[in-house]
Amino acid sequence: MKTLTKFLLTAGAALLLAAQVFAANLGQLKDQGLVGELDTGYVGIVKPAQATPEIRALVENVNDQRRDIYAEQAKKNNKTLAEIEAIAARRNIDRTQSGHYVKIGGAWQKK
Repeated sequence: MKTLTKFLLTAGAALLLAAQVFAANLGQLKDQGLVGELDTGYVGIVKPAQATPEIRALVENVNDQRRDIYAEQAKKNNKTLAEIEAIAARRNIDRTQSGHYVKIGGAWQKK
């Protein structure tokens, strides 16, 4: 029993650390101007020519996680996925730091 508890605590700590590293990496990519917020509620690659496979995988992973959260919120609040995406897009763009990129109306711009 002690071994299982120790394993679960270690696994939980590792997942928490991975989530923090994940968020830090996204923030760093935004600071570098490589990734920005889209007007769809998701993140996108600002400079595709500079995007490594790791950056593309990170963006895809973030968007997959967001899509899951949005779908859960849509179901919970009896709304469509599109409605939740629109709400999230406004919120994410409003919260975007000055100097980071947002894509509104098909064009990337610095906030």
